Amino acid sequence: MKKKAKWILLFAAAALLLAVITVFILFPHYWFIAGEYMGIRCDRVPMDRMEVPETVEVTLQDITESDNITFDQSLMLINTEYPLPDDFIPDVSEYKDTGVYMNSCMPEAYQKLSSAVAEKYAEKLYISSDFRTAEEQEEMQQTNADVAADPGSSEHEAGLGLDVYVPYYAGFGFIKSDAGRFVNAKCWEYGFIIRYPSFGESETGIPYEPWHIRYVGEPHANVIYNNHLTLEEYIQSLEIGAWYEVDGYIISRQKPNGEGSLQLPKEYTNAVISPDNTGCYIVTVHSNKSDG
Repeated sequence: MKKKAKWILLFAAAALLLAVITVFILFPHYWFIAGEYMGIRCDRVPMDRMEVPETVEVTLQDITESDNITFDQSLMLINTEYPLPDDFIPDVSEYKDTGVYMNSCMPEAYQKLSSAVAEKYAEKLYISSDFRTAEEQEEMQQTNADVAADPGSSEHEAGLGLDVYVPYYAGFGFIKSDAGRFVNAKCWEYGFIIRYPSFGESETGIPYEPWHIRYVGEPHANVIYNNHLTLEEYIQSLEIGAWYEVDGYIISRQKPNGEGSLQLPKEYTNAVISPDNTGCYIVTVHSNKSDG
């Protein structure tokens, strides 16, 4: 009897294993999602805290007028805890005369991502939802409250979030396409992240949305994806006033002083500065002193 029970258990285990393998063969996106959830494609990016460099004080007014400082909105954290201010003005522009509007920090990056999809899979990457006004977001929330975020807490209102698809594969179905899996696994190489990843609902409060890409720029997308983080976790990991070195950049999250000034390295070629929507600014600087 014991021998018979043992064979029954072995048969059941083999049948279960075969069923799992069959599911992954017939539905490869399940295997892909499992891999993303566990972070098996991530290659950890060291983000080392460094000594504070020799700095100069720069006012926010000077920053917006400087030729070698880009002031944008790329690293704004937008959620129910940190909604957009009432006086927020999105910096959006039309993408290539398409009627699609996105934040002005991202058209070049989106063009590169779209071109990569077309080159690899002969598929055109389309945008189903781009920038929305607060009024449009409110209307959407009222008609589809289960999916749409509350007004003020949606990245679409800043033009930083895009819902993308390829023909016949939209919404959650996007991940069932080769192009969709490429976007989910590789969009970080173009400065984007999957804003609501499969592993991140406890942090974001939003279930997995494989179709929603969010621009954060370099090297932040690299750090977020390859260190298996959400945007919330990444920004919280940056200690205010500290400096970090990563992938040829130095990064600092700062709270402006009483005069509304930030600190920049005394010598730098270019910098990108973005508010993070928590009362701080994130400074991103090439760590090399020259481009040559």
